Amino acid sequence: MNKLVHALLVFALMMLADNALAQDEASCTKVANRLIILLNAGDYSGVESLFNKDMSKALPLDKARTFFTGLAAQAGKIQKLDDPKQAAGWTVFPAHFERGLMDMSLVLDREEKIAGINFKPRAVSPQSPQKKQPVMDPYVEVVSRLVELINATDYSGIENLLNKEMSKALPLKEATAFFAGVTGQVGKIQKLSDPKRTAEGAVFTAQCERGVLEMSLALDDEKRIAGLNFTPVAASGKAEAI
Repeated sequence: MNKLVHALLVFALMMLADNALAQDEASCTKVANRLIILLNAGDYSGVESLFNKDMSKALPLDKARTFFTGLAAQAGKIQKLDDPKQAAGWTVFPAHFERGLMDMSLVLDREEKIAGINFKPRAVSPQSPQKKQPVMDPYVEVVSRLVELINATDYSGIENLLNKEMSKALPLKEATAFFAGVTGQVGKIQKLSDPKRTAEGAVFTAQCERGVLEMSLALDDEKRIAGLNFTPVAASGKAEAI
């Protein structure tokens, strides 16, 4: 996995007090599977709830969010975990990401809370070099994540996609009311068309449970949402004001 993770992402903590012990594989597997669900959903508050007190102090929510969003940006979502093995007090899970393979190592305390976590990329074997992954259109990447969060009613997660100006214009309270209103009107978003590029950004046609929307999106230089608009499409195919 060439240059997949910088030093920032090869991050290890092992907060072992007298009562912190590696648990059996079944307990670690249960916690690891829950961790993967939360990471893939971008639910970093949920991830924090899996930590023990020492880990939470060492990796508080703001740092955890930075760390795990960086990990996801570099490697993508975790698709599956292989069977674990024990190594020097850690339980190690080979983790298959969208863009590579890592060893995800965990240590649990007596209460089955995470006392240590480590992600380490695996080197690509010269006999079987990894195929080069195509570069995803940033608009497709951002809008796909946005749709996941809208459908999951994760409005705090949506706020994390917005740039500062958008966050000021659409703070969490107003964002919650707005996106809940959109979902209440047309239901969940089921499918997106390929983007149509415009001078301002890109437009996606969104097939929803109870209608069709045009989603107009503008990104800033840091790939954060700088503009967002939803326009219902009438049965005639013409856009109407929302």
